[in-house]
Amino acid sequence: MMRRIRDFFMRFFGGFRGKARRTLLCLFRPGYVKRSVEQREGSCNQCGNCCKISFSCPFLKIYGSHALCRIYHIGRPSPCVAFPINKADLADVGFECTYTFPSEERSPRPNGIELPVWNPSRLTFSESAGELEEG
Repeated sequence: MMRRIRDFFMRFFGGFRGKARRTLLCLFRPGYVKRSVEQREGSCNQCGNCCKISFSCPFLKIYGSHALCRIYHIGRPSPCVAFPINKADLADVGFECTYTFPSEERSPRPNGIELPVWNPSRLTFSESAGELEEG
C-alpha cells in the first residue's frame, strides 16, 4: 500500500516538474525549443499520453484508442504545441511516444577550438591590488 502511494506521488510530482520545465523553456528559451522541435523525428499518433502527465487535461477527450484536444485549432498552450521538446519529455510519458530524437553524440568544438574552463580553485585574492588573480 505504501509503495503504491509513493509511486503515485513520484509520478504526480515528477510530471508536474516536467510541465513546469516545458512551460519555462517555452517562455524563456523559445529559440532552443524551436531548434529542438525541428530535430525531432516522427509524428503524433494521438494517444493522449502527453495530456495525462500528472493530471488529465480538461480539454482532452478520449475516443477509444485516440485522443482529441478540444482547443487544438483554437489555440493550444505553447508547451502542448512543442511537446516533446527533448528526450526528458519522452521519459515523462514512459517513452510511449511516436516521436524520437536523433542520438546525441558529443562532437568536438568546430575548428578544434578549445574553450577555457573556469577553475575557481586556481584563483587567489591579491590584497595589494584588491582583486582576483589567476595563479
